[in-house]
Amino acid sequence: MKSFEIRESYLDFFKNRGHVIEKSDTLIPKNDPTLLFTSAGMVQFKPYYTGEVPVPYRRATTVQKCLRAGGKANDLEEVGKTSRHLTFFEMLGNFSFGDYFKREAIQWAWEYSTQIMKIKPEQIWVSVYEEDDEAFDIWNKEIGVPEKRIVRLGAKDNFWGPAGDSGACGPCSELLFDKGEEIDPHATPENDPHERFLEFWNLVFPQYDQQVDGTRLPLKNRGIDTGMGLERMCLLLQNKTTVFDTDVLFPIIETTQEIAACSYQENPVPFRVIADHIRALSFMTADGILPANEGRGYVWRRILRRASRFGREIGLVKPFLYKISKVVIQNMGKYYPELIETQTQIEKIIHLEEERFGSTLSRGMDILKELFEDMNSKGEKLIPGEILFKLHDTYGFPLDIVKDMAEEKGFELDEMGYSEAKEKQREATRKTWVGSGQQEISPVYHQILAQHGETEFIGYEQNTAVCKIVAIVKENNAVNVLKEGEEGCVILNKTPFYAESGGQVGDIGTLAGLDGKTLVEVTDTKKVLDKLFVHYVKVINGQLKTDDDINAIIDYKRRLTIQNHHTATHLLQSALRDILGEHVHQCGSMVSEERLRFDFTHFEALGYDRILDIEKWVNEKIREDYDVNVLYLPIDEAKKLGAMALFGEKYGDIVRVVKINGISTEFCGGCHVSRTGVIGGFKILSESSVSAGVRRIEAICGEPFIQWIQKTERMIKELSESINSSPEGLQERILQIIEENKKLYKELEKWKRQALLGEGKDLLKNVKSVDGVNFITLELENEDINQARTLVDHLKDKIKSGIVVIGIKYEDKATFCVGVTKDLIHKFSSSDIVNQLAQIVGGKGGGRKDFAQAGGKDIEKFNEAIEHVPNIIKMFNKADKS
Repeated sequence: MKSFEIRESYLDFFKNRGHVIEKSDTLIPKNDPTLLFTSAGMVQFKPYYTGEVPVPYRRATTVQKCLRAGGKANDLEEVGKTSRHLTFFEMLGNFSFGDYFKREAIQWAWEYSTQIMKIKPEQIWVSVYEEDDEAFDIWNKEIGVPEKRIVRLGAKDNFWGPAGDSGACGPCSELLFDKGEEIDPHATPENDPHERFLEFWNLVFPQYDQQVDGTRLPLKNRGIDTGMGLERMCLLLQNKTTVFDTDVLFPIIETTQEIAACSYQENPVPFRVIADHIRALSFMTADGILPANEGRGYVWRRILRRASRFGREIGLVKPFLYKISKVVIQNMGKYYPELIETQTQIEKIIHLEEERFGSTLSRGMDILKELFEDMNSKGEKLIPGEILFKLHDTYGFPLDIVKDMAEEKGFELDEMGYSEAKEKQREATRKTWVGSGQQEISPVYHQILAQHGETEFIGYEQNTAVCKIVAIVKENNAVNVLKEGEEGCVILNKTPFYAESGGQVGDIGTLAGLDGKTLVEVTDTKKVLDKLFVHYVKVINGQLKTDDDINAIIDYKRRLTIQNHHTATHLLQSALRDILGEHVHQCGSMVSEERLRFDFTHFEALGYDRILDIEKWVNEKIREDYDVNVLYLPIDEAKKLGAMALFGEKYGDIVRVVKINGISTEFCGGCHVSRTGVIGGFKILSESSVSAGVRRIEAICGEPFIQWIQKTERMIKELSESINSSPEGLQERILQIIEENKKLYKELEKWKRQALLGEGKDLLKNVKSVDGVNFITLELENEDINQARTLVDHLKDKIKSGIVVIGIKYEDKATFCVGVTKDLIHKFSSSDIVNQLAQIVGGKGGGRKDFAQAGGKDIEKFNEAIEHVPNIIKMFNKADKS
């Protein structure tokens, strides 16, 4: 069976047994700050098991894209070493939320495996949790699996979850395929060094709700959570020895083989790593995960660098991964259309990051070379573990390459220190990871949602409304009253306050009692669990009580400015796509009353003329005063209209579309103006880089735009007056002043140089000698470094044979310039001498044998360094004689 047949047969099998086919979630877990990536099919269903939210159906089935490359679930380093480990994979799953339990799950797993997949019953072994007699009896007495093929295992192997630090968990039962006694007649599932057994389906029986502190409570909706690896099932049914030889991965290997310097058979591991990693990179990029120095983006970067390093093992030195990504998109785009929709971005971002890594790798080679030279000069032979890890982590050097290069030069590696540094970083990542940046959602909000349902948002049509207080939260506890002077959170049955989402900030305003006595300031509005609008409040007068009616009033003037900026982001995206190209895609945004920020895919700085073109385009559309319409459409119909979606976002069946006729059509839940003319004007304040392939524009509209014009005019007026110029002649006058200053500076430098060189004649009287070597030291204050260099060269010429040391004192640092005459550079190096001086003042430096400079911040030890010059000369003179 081909992979697409397995996908379809699995979904059909469980659909026929009352399961709703649910779409795959994105790789970025929603509302779960404990998870780095979606690592299992059940992640999107976690709240259904715990009863935190109403369950829309009791049975579901999915084919879920998963990633295990960071955080708690991490298989990155195992890829390529075994026949089955992957970072990216597809998990087939069937789920029950308070419906069927162990018996049906086991019966259907057996039926699908033996009757649909045609696996021979005698080739299936099962494992159960050591205390789970119920599962053991179902397998043995009802299914008929002999006791000798049922293995009881401990919690490490057969107790699953939770996904993250909290949530549903429970015992599990695994189905394992027995490849045959000929592989290892003595192997058992718990002792299998030669991979005779392959786990292909895990049946989890969630019956506990693990808390953050590790305690386990009974699960409200006891159920079923199963996971079958598609790639592993392909391995079995296509009779392959590894998952990499199946139809989901082998086409990638074949394409890589066409451009590699050797064949897959000659060196399989690099091909396997590349095949897995390019799938991960393609899907991560399609879901809006982009290269960065922390969090998910850091994992993206590690995966690319690992694939790139392995590419070098098979002769692929130039960027190549972006080419291979086309195979992933071609083979999987039918099932995951987001790959096709973002193909341009996927290829360009990967290509750009490959080029950057090439430069980083070259820099790493230089650092390694400098390290060897430095260690040789100090007589050291052991490369510290922390340096080894930095080379691996920052510059992409695998330990084995460093080891080969080091052994050639006679160095040893502190591999234990390397392992400790690596584990230290892993632990730090686990401790500091907070998912999307949200705080973990307090259970009180789950309870409120379950009891009162979701908040009705009426803010598209109304700016004020009488609403009922359904809940009050103070310090993560539900309370009935919030008194004068207290702060807390309020949930209403309906609200005109927009909750922060889609890049638009939350509304602020007031809640006013109908009795005229209560006044409450709303400082922010946020969305929790995607359905609750939480108003952050401070009681100014009176008190708030649950079940009271309250008049909710937004700050409408602020909202209008936010609406200007939000509609302008839609115009901006259209301008960018029209002027730069259709590869431009939104990666994120922030829309507030002060300004807008728009992140988009592009691969170089825009340049001033391009920015002017974009401003002109947007302002033309504002002046032409287009209608802005809002539509609610089925998602497929919206896509046919050409509506653009946010990078990596998951949408429901019915979507809200904001349409500016003939200009822009986007999925959007935010607040907008009714006509573009309302925006007034548009000005770009800055354009910068966010990460590889992602640029950022910050801009203003409406009232902030007018304020910017007035502020700029005032600055020009005051500046013009200060230099006796008109605003029209300001540029010419400033250029004139700059030219005058250049001439004056040259003249000043000329006089200073003459003064220094003249002083240098007198300084020759101070030449001293140590061990037959002439030297001269000079102390200056706040002198220009270029002048000091000139003076070093001048004194070297005058002294004929010797060493010149000039120290310059600044307020916050000390700088040294050292020169050695040509006849002595076989014995002394300016670089060595200056580094000795720099160490005294807590700094470092470098240069050539005949000239070098260095600096340090310990200004208190400046005199000590100067006084130490004779000793330094003695030290190097003795070393030369020995």
